[in-house]
Amino acid sequence: MASSISAKRAVGYLRVSSTGQTGGRHSSLETQKARYLEYCDRNELIPGSTYTDVVSGRRDDRREYNNMVENVLQGGADVVVVQFLDRFGRNPKEILRRYWELEEHSVSVVATDEDLTEELLLLAKAGIAGAETRRTSERVRANMARVVQKGVHVARAPFGLRRIYVGRHDVEWELHPTEASVVRKMYRLAVEENLGFKRIGDRLTEQGHRAREGRPLAAFTIQRILSNEAIMGTLAYGKRPRKGNPKLEVVRVPGFFPAILTQEEWDGLQERLAIRRESSRGRTHSSAYLLSGIARCGNCGGPMVGKLGSQWRKRNKYRNYYCSRAMRSKTFCSTYNGHSAGKLEGALLEYLSQFSDPDLVREHMNAAQRRDMETKHSELRDTRKGLTELEHQFMRHLDLLEREILTEQELLKANESIRTQKLALETRQQELDAWLKDQEHKSLAAERVPGAIRSFIDDLEGADVRVQKAHLQTILKAAYIKRDEIEIEFRG
Repeated sequence: MASSISAKRAVGYLRVSSTGQTGGRHSSLETQKARYLEYCDRNELIPGSTYTDVVSGRRDDRREYNNMVENVLQGGADVVVVQFLDRFGRNPKEILRRYWELEEHSVSVVATDEDLTEELLLLAKAGIAGAETRRTSERVRANMARVVQKGVHVARAPFGLRRIYVGRHDVEWELHPTEASVVRKMYRLAVEENLGFKRIGDRLTEQGHRAREGRPLAAFTIQRILSNEAIMGTLAYGKRPRKGNPKLEVVRVPGFFPAILTQEEWDGLQERLAIRRESSRGRTHSSAYLLSGIARCGNCGGPMVGKLGSQWRKRNKYRNYYCSRAMRSKTFCSTYNGHSAGKLEGALLEYLSQFSDPDLVREHMNAAQRRDMETKHSELRDTRKGLTELEHQFMRHLDLLEREILTEQELLKANESIRTQKLALETRQQELDAWLKDQEHKSLAAERVPGAIRSFIDDLEGADVRVQKAHLQTILKAAYIKRDEIEIEFRG
């Protein structure tokens, strides 16, 4: 028997989804620990700590799992022992990432009841483990979709709606006579008056409205109600991500509820909420300056803010826009960029009024990006071609392995480069696809911008600045201000 000096140190990782899981491959914790100790004794390993999780293997935030990884990476063990690979996790990417990370630190991962010595077997096992989870999730989603389509909704009735029982089991839905009107008021205050969640809650509370059970309409309550697709008639299941599973697929059933908002109103509401999230600070939207949150310094790109001042020893007040970075320090922006609010706003509106022709808007939006479009399309074609070639290389390597021209170690070494290149190309392909999709949205925006500009200018006079700003923000994403030049960026 090897001495304690030369023997390797081992730790065990044990996991079940629940304490009641026994039978089949869902071995009890006692069985897994017994296998771990037997394996250590059989292979002359020094048994150390065991790390136990009672949680789904789909979750990568398992506490003991992460403690185990941290310990062994710091030199706490030479071998990690599990009974089956699926105890290590159900996420193939996490399994492979951790496996390779541990191998790079000279830590082996072994299974007591299956062989993990071949990397190809590891890949296959990881794929099977992930596929089992995906199949289970697909069955759950499919069953849930069938259930909700039959009119079953087990959660609380969404605000603004109520159940009507027809007989003992059948349920119909109708608009709540008072709550539905409150939802309409929330929509109007958010879209037409450009109020934030807190201001909406305060305004409705002042008018005597309350949430259910008499609670005040807090900001988070308003946010939850206005983000619930039920108010436009859709039942959405799986929108709220679970910890460790942020990409849960959403099941939607349109027309499940009677609609409080039309589809067009819902889209306008979500656009307004998305714009407010771009500038989370409330005073950007409540500012008395029309271009706050829109105007940016053409020199450094920083936001320009409105500021009220007066001449020395005089009562004359003046309103100006300044680069916020230059106001803080010349190290952030060394160029003075101050403009009279009245003159700047007038110049911007005059410039904006020229864009009444969709072709002119499209030309403006594409001028700076036309060359980029050609370059990006060419790069995307090369990226896809590169991925195809890597797939062919991988298949050729497998063929050489089967013909015993390559050994398993040579195969692993050759495929290491392929794996690295493939990951880089896949990441770049996703970036290019997202960029090109964004350009398509901007092209579609060219059709609606001229009408939106005419409507904005027609409704400008007499409207509250907050309302004007809400309308202008749907047209412009930014206006870059230089000393004698304005460059606008339309919202895509």
